[in-house]
Amino acid sequence: MVYTEPKIKDFINFSKNLYNIDRLTSSGCIYFIKYKANSINILPKHIFNLYKNYVKDHIDGKIIYLNNKQPNTCIILYGRNKYKDISIKFGKYIGSKIDVGNWRIIGNVSKKKVYDFALGWGLEQYKFNSTKILRTLDIPRGAIYQDLINKLSGIFYGKELINIPSIDMGPEVLEKSFISFSNYHNAEVSVIKNSIIKDEFPLIYAVGKASVEQPRLLELNIGNKKAPLIVLIGKGVCFDTGGLDLKPSQFMRNMKKDMGGAASILSLAHMIITSKLKIRLKVLIPAVNNDIGPSAMRPGDVYNSRAGITVEIGNTDAEGRLILADTLYYADSFKPKLIIDFATLTGAARVALGPDLPVYFTHHEEIASMLNNINLNENDPLWRLPLYSPYISWLDSEVADTNNISQGSHAGSITAALFLNKFIKTNTKWIHIDTYAWSDTNKPGHSKGGDILGVRSICKFIKNYINNL
Repeated sequence: MVYTEPKIKDFINFSKNLYNIDRLTSSGCIYFIKYKANSINILPKHIFNLYKNYVKDHIDGKIIYLNNKQPNTCIILYGRNKYKDISIKFGKYIGSKIDVGNWRIIGNVSKKKVYDFALGWGLEQYKFNSTKILRTLDIPRGAIYQDLINKLSGIFYGKELINIPSIDMGPEVLEKSFISFSNYHNAEVSVIKNSIIKDEFPLIYAVGKASVEQPRLLELNIGNKKAPLIVLIGKGVCFDTGGLDLKPSQFMRNMKKDMGGAASILSLAHMIITSKLKIRLKVLIPAVNNDIGPSAMRPGDVYNSRAGITVEIGNTDAEGRLILADTLYYADSFKPKLIIDFATLTGAARVALGPDLPVYFTHHEEIASMLNNINLNENDPLWRLPLYSPYISWLDSEVADTNNISQGSHAGSITAALFLNKFIKTNTKWIHIDTYAWSDTNKPGHSKGGDILGVRSICKFIKNYINNL
């Protein structure tokens, strides 16, 4: 093993070290200046005059250093076009461009803007397998600081899980990290595998049975048993060869990220637990490798499911929906107030919306309305696609109750969601999120590699949803 399993406590400590709350070290000064600033009431006179006299062309995001001393002082411009306000996006950019060192914001900047900027700043600082910190930011002690630590540590932990090569992050190591995570939060944890998986979760077993690491279902429970139950489900395919319908090499290359749904759910669970919401939380992760071998499932095979629905395997590379189907049906048996699943499920979702915008599905208009109002404000967007019922017939099978894929190439993310919908009761409130969980390039706030998308918005949604029950 080259890489050890990530531990949530390490990312909590790393996140804390990104911020100074006691100012034990000297810090450089940051002055924000908005486009066409015309008053010295909010800025020292000498700073305002520097802006007026030396900055002819205002470029949003430009950093102007005022001396060569350490700690330095700088002016940062915003408010014209690219960065209309001090925001999360602005913080990501500045956090990637500003000189190495310790910094503090000077001037009359609202707590909300300080928080947004600091969150963006923090999101930029993660690098895989590294705890080296190059830039820190002074922020006030209190709720802002704690919320930043809760969010960032969850996101960094999830990214690290995705980035570790699959040889060091198979079902066994994912289980080990899951147990460590559960123990840190004093949660109940159980692992279902062996004959129970084979007999009671036949679709999970079908996908994982060809691997040397046996399939399993990871379960965490925490919270007052009298509180409303929320179930989170994450697709945990630690590596996906495509099975006997083998992926071409260019599509298999990054398939260590196929457990990005599981990583996203653990990020979300950490945020929820540390927020101390008055809920009962259940986390479920079906963990498998989709490998090839003598016992691998074959195209045309028919398997039973936990729900009693028989499934024809139209394509072995549509494995994620199989393990989710058994898990969704199991989750629904507990009569939760809400089920949310994250999964790197379809390339069709990426074709439709690109890598940065996860797709979500729900039957419930009040959920969609609430979520749409949240996700854009959080700078963590999701986009709804319809569960278009006429396409259900595309999943028809002549030898089973359903096929796991449609017979054509159209609307792949919709037909995948419709397949999952067969395993949920009609009155169950459910959100399915089809995420890429990856950044193909380095860009502010998103280092190349594993990425956690939509989780901050979903966390905020759950807080609002619980308050409205």
